Amino acid sequence: MSETRRPLGSLASEVNVGGEESLRRRVGPERTPVERQTMRMYERRQETWRRLNRDRVAAFLRLFLLYLVEGENGVGRPHPETVQSLNKALVRRVIPWIKNHLTWTTMERYWPMTLSQFKELDQYLSEHMPRVHRDDDWGALSYFFKVVVQERRDEYKRLEEMEREAMESVRRVLQL
Repeated sequence: MSETRRPLGSLASEVNVGGEESLRRRVGPERTPVERQTMRMYERRQETWRRLNRDRVAAFLRLFLLYLVEGENGVGRPHPETVQSLNKALVRRVIPWIKNHLTWTTMERYWPMTLSQFKELDQYLSEHMPRVHRDDDWGALSYFFKVVVQERRDEYKRLEEMEREAMESVRRVLQL
């Protein structure tokens, strides 16, 4: 409440300076983003040993990338057993599930993973797991996303061309 006054150390002083709500705030241990993601996954029952769906795959990929790729998450050096279990879940469960649930459409909501997730994971696999990156399952995913991106570009060009033609026809009508 007050920016210039500080509490003196008692609860009454805390209420006087910060208001009644200041006692209701909880200050817990500071958690890293990996710990927070793990807790959210557990609360939402998004573990990979459960039956996979798009939400569970997205949660796993977020955890995977937080833990192994993004170094600023306070993990330090990843534990070898954890890395092994994450890699095993990725290779044996997640990538085959994604490959089996591909839908050949340009609408991203029907895909088992987003394009940004694919790009991040593709970069990680090419740098750290080249054998998996060359594997047939990941090759099929790479081909799918390459084709879809090209189809999106073509569709965008067609829409621009149609818009240009519509504008030209409007100009012709207005000149008559």
